Amino acid sequence: MIGRAVQNNKLKVSKLYNLLLHRDKVQYAFVIWCNLSVPKHRFILWQATLRHLLTRDNLLKCQLCLPSVLCPICELHQESHDHLFFQCKFSQLLRSKVAAWLGCAIWPVHLNDWVDWMVGKPKCLQQKLLATGLAAAVYFIWWNRYNCIFNLCSVSVNAVFALLQNCLKARLENLHRFKLKRKDVAFLEKVHFL
Repeated sequence: MIGRAVQNNKLKVSKLYNLLLHRDKVQYAFVIWCNLSVPKHRFILWQATLRHLLTRDNLLKCQLCLPSVLCPICELHQESHDHLFFQCKFSQLLRSKVAAWLGCAIWPVHLNDWVDWMVGKPKCLQQKLLATGLAAAVYFIWWNRYNCIFNLCSVSVNAVFALLQNCLKARLENLHRFKLKRKDVAFLEKVHFL
């Protein structure tokens, strides 16, 4: 392996580092690291995809004593990644609003299903907007959870949806600088971005 990191009889540390850490790129990387998404949304989506966010079920695995294991948003079921992002009534309502707004007829009901659904899709503007919408939805669900725990109040689905819309519109403000395809302009007009 070290031999592959040598160039012109010199060891290239960066090349060795990349060889040591070489991992195959996951198929859903485009969804998570979409350049239209806000960086903090990307990070939360990445952590959620890996199921590394500190939901109450994960905290219990660390043997932490918690006052409640229930979802802080709905307070009906035990909090887990699947419940928080896909089974909680708040999440379902937000996802349906985002899906309808972005013209997505089918929005799968589990994060891995959604990411798998995006794999192999062309990286056109609509797909990038769907990826950005997913990242923003996951982020704002996590943000509302945090708000419920530390501020003891939940923000309404409509208010969160308005925040999400404004965030996506702000990310697309500079698109007019680029030459857009006719179908992209038609899609942006359809979802009221233009």
